[in-house]
Amino acid sequence: MRTKTIGILIALAGIFLLFRKQGISPSPDTLSWELILAAAGLLVIIYARHKPRHPYLMIWGGIALGLGLHAWGLNHIKDWPSHWSMIPVIIGATFLIFGGLIKKNRHHGTIGTLLLLLGLFAWPGVADLPGLNPATQILNSYWPGILVILGGYMAFKK
Repeated sequence: MRTKTIGILIALAGIFLLFRKQGISPSPDTLSWELILAAAGLLVIIYARHKPRHPYLMIWGGIALGLGLHAWGLNHIKDWPSHWSMIPVIIGATFLIFGGLIKKNRHHGTIGTLLLLLGLFAWPGVADLPGLNPATQILNSYWPGILVILGGYMAFKK
């Protein structure tokens, strides 16, 4: 990504925060840092979609978009899930959607699927579903091993 584009994103974030500080925004929740992060992620996705020289920017933009929306949900929606397992779900869904499905990269699709399933099975609400309780107990015990295998796969793949 060019320095000019990053500079524009930083300047826009500064303008939004300045408007918010001066009380110009329609609502204080409209221009929160969470939505600025989500908007920056969306802009990076749009930029990467039109610039084929930067294929991995879509993944970074998707992660920023997902984390921004998650942080906004934590602060504004009462029953929003706040368990740590949402982070691998967000990253896994991003790898699966942007790397696996859109860019047709099997490695990214595999990584995304594993992280998504790891996050979903680590979420405490899954244990209440009939038939999945034994699988969640095993995965909750051995999820660091799954991360070691996934990290080794990513580091040493050819």
